[in-house]
Amino acid sequence: MFTIQFLPSVRDSETVICPRCTAVQYPRNACVRCHCRLGLEYLLLKVSTQTNSRTTTDEKQLARSIGSLLRSLRRRRGMTQSQLAVRSAGSVARTYLSKAECGHVLLPLGKLLPIAAALGLSAVILRFETVASRPRHPLNNRS
Repeated sequence: MFTIQFLPSVRDSETVICPRCTAVQYPRNACVRCHCRLGLEYLLLKVSTQTNSRTTTDEKQLARSIGSLLRSLRRRRGMTQSQLAVRSAGSVARTYLSKAECGHVLLPLGKLLPIAAALGLSAVILRFETVASRPRHPLNNRS
């Protein structure tokens, strides 16, 4: 199952720079110095923990989740599907974008990145965690 959630920050130690007064600070809604909006948002798209091969149901759910996200971001920016298709450097037709927003097709990464840039996203962050990659702390055996 896939879930989408907007987050205030990617990690606790992240800092951002205010575009107006250049104050370095931890992310929040407004700058601590000049009180202008920072306009930062982060999205968490959780992928199911199943490591089996992808099922048709999982792929359809992912397509619906990404489509819903695209529609939400496009509407928040006050854009039509036609405008987004043109701004994405012709990488996707409006009709294909409509199918993606409805969750009927799963867009490949080559089409998602130009759309993300057209929506004004500055970065796409992928974080991978595995149990084996987490550091283990040795026990202190003092005798």
